[in-house]
Amino acid sequence: MRAKSLIITLFGDVISQHGGEIWLGSIARSVEALGINDRLVRTSIFRLAKEGWIEVEREGRKSFYGFTRSGSKEYQRAAQRIYSAGGNSWRGGWQILIPTHLPGHLRDDFRRSLNWLGFRAISNGTFARPGGDEESIGDLLDEFDVNSGVIVMEAKTTSLTSSKEWRNVVSEYWQLETLEADYRQLIGLFRPLKKTLDNGVLPTPLEAFQARILLIHEYRRILLRDTPLPDDLLPNRWQGTVARQLVQGLYRDLAAPSTNYIQTELVNRQGRLPEPESYFYQRFGSISR
Repeated sequence: MRAKSLIITLFGDVISQHGGEIWLGSIARSVEALGINDRLVRTSIFRLAKEGWIEVEREGRKSFYGFTRSGSKEYQRAAQRIYSAGGNSWRGGWQILIPTHLPGHLRDDFRRSLNWLGFRAISNGTFARPGGDEESIGDLLDEFDVNSGVIVMEAKTTSLTSSKEWRNVVSEYWQLETLEADYRQLIGLFRPLKKTLDNGVLPTPLEAFQARILLIHEYRRILLRDTPLPDDLLPNRWQGTVARQLVQGLYRDLAAPSTNYIQTELVNRQGRLPEPESYFYQRFGSISR
């Protein structure tokens, strides 16, 4: 695992829901058992701050960290997909996006954000996604201040194009075979844990916390390269659907004991981390309080 990426998962999955701030010592403590030592934590935190993901507030000799505004927006864009309950309908509509005057220093970040919204490059300089809403695109253009440098269009699949042809195109551009292999690996890693919990074995709060972080980290890693495609364009028995259902069920099982660990062992400037935000319980459709 990359330490920086794992710490982003920690901030997005946990810290954003529990007051938005955490003491540096608690970061080190929370990832120590996952093989990330104190030196690597400090190096990763320094780099994340330099890249604009997180910011620091100091009180005496202690440092407290939280997402920057842009870092929070970036993760929230991902969170809409990570914690989705799934299910969608599609009527053949597509959104086409063509950057015309995008500053060079914005291109990599802009493309990464487009990926999170489900867009993929279907030709040089042309991005597309099935369905989708205009609001998410508008927010992205506002954030990068490129409203005058991007063209957004809508297109529609007609009866002249067979569903088989579309499936072949989507499989190629969205690299579904590679993604399916990754989903199978995730399922293989975490299905035994789900069976163990279903058999009544209770994890300790620390074990539940560790499993929850690793679960979302691995799932987020795959979703970074995936697109929320409608069922009409996916292969039969798509493993992404199976993986989402597994993650959804396991996350619900781990929510209560992992929250116990978070609120008793991790601290910010006010002391122990507060209870999670109300919208935490809306993740994956619904989480029991």
